[in-house]
Amino acid sequence: MRLPGTWGAWGLLLLTGLAVAEAPADFAFGVPLEASGPQALFQVELPPAVYEGVVRADLADLRVFNAAGEPVPHAFLPRATATHEKRQSLRLPYFALRGDAVAGVEGLEVRIERGAGRAVVTMNGRQQVPARADTLLGYLVDASSLQQPLRGLGLELPSGLDDVVMRVRVEASDDLAIWTTLVADAPVLRLQAGGQQLEQLRLEFPPRQARYLRLSWPGSPRPLPLAGLIGEPGDVLVEAPRLWKQVAAMAPPEKPGEYVFDLGGQFPADRLRLLLPQPNTVAAVEILSRPRTNAAWQRVLLTTAYRLGQGSQETVNPDLAVATVSDRHWLLRVDQRGGGLGVGMPQLAVGWVPQRLVFAARGDAPFLLAYGSSRAALAAYPIATLLPGYRSDDTEQPGNFPLGSASTGRVQTLAGESASREAIDWKRWTLWASLVLGVALLAWMAWRLARQLAAARPPDAGSDDT
Repeated sequence: MRLPGTWGAWGLLLLTGLAVAEAPADFAFGVPLEASGPQALFQVELPPAVYEGVVRADLADLRVFNAAGEPVPHAFLPRATATHEKRQSLRLPYFALRGDAVAGVEGLEVRIERGAGRAVVTMNGRQQVPARADTLLGYLVDASSLQQPLRGLGLELPSGLDDVVMRVRVEASDDLAIWTTLVADAPVLRLQAGGQQLEQLRLEFPPRQARYLRLSWPGSPRPLPLAGLIGEPGDVLVEAPRLWKQVAAMAPPEKPGEYVFDLGGQFPADRLRLLLPQPNTVAAVEILSRPRTNAAWQRVLLTTAYRLGQGSQETVNPDLAVATVSDRHWLLRVDQRGGGLGVGMPQLAVGWVPQRLVFAARGDAPFLLAYGSSRAALAAYPIATLLPGYRSDDTEQPGNFPLGSASTGRVQTLAGESASREAIDWKRWTLWASLVLGVALLAWMAWRLARQLAAARPPDAGSDDT
């Protein structure tokens, strides 16, 4: 039994509707990309307009086209919200600690007096007994001028001092009275043999910021002379620069204490900034968000918002760090005790680290970054696939191939808002049509079978009279 030709035509039409064309005219907006240079791969930072025009928060409705209108491979670099910045090593001033070898450095009382651009170190024995010898017990390191923690010390030994094998203790203090051990027995070596030299002159410890450090070698029969001391600052965590968008609130009259914000886009916000309308305001607030107006509100955080003082002496609540949220709609609920926020409307600013996109310069320029399509599916490669030798720990050169830099031009309207409207879900309707068609076919087959059985049954024979 064959399906009627009409059903086959309908099925072909439905399947045709599933096809998605990949051309610039299928997207709402486009941004020209200016990429010049011999590189095969280019990177570009997405401008705020892209987040205002995309349909999907995961940027799946984004493509890069060449001059012929052909899509080219692209991928997204992971967003680096903070980077570790290495600080340059520097020389540190140090002072020899001399005293009783039996009492050790613990038996010394040390004071530092500063003035006239110099520091004077005074040492006295804690016990009122004459020192057995003027022995070098250790060194006091002045690290008070540093604004960052130290993670290591590099020792410089005098030339000609080749036979050194000992262990060194490093301690930290802020008041020269209470000392905390950073490393108890760090090895220090300098050996010569057969024209070869073995050195271990670096003392490593967990990063620590302290005004003073103390080096000593308890139990060692010989002191450790120094010719210089190098401090190694720890890496500093530097936040990446963020773009910000600030919007004013709308207050529904039927809900006092609630303020609604529409960002006009899906920005991957991980910082929030509340701007209160009146000085000397303090209020407990709840911040919520949702992707669409018909979705339920989801809490982002509870906090206290404040704006205290006047003019240049004003103090406001710091930027709020949150997990990345790409929702467009935000809600501020204010505890109304104490009068809420008073007169005026608050403002909300969201900060985000822009995504960096990498694309292959295949075909002729100019290239076009197109976005905003309700029909587009995810087409981005994993970054490790597009970028050979990808390394996540190197933000300057993340792969074996050098990346050129592309810049963005002015936004162009392609298909306009019509491309962003929610399209008919042909896949869902095809599945429903298939289900309905299957049920109808089964019903039709059952009806045909019932008719055939009824036609094949012989008529009932009349009963004989007895």
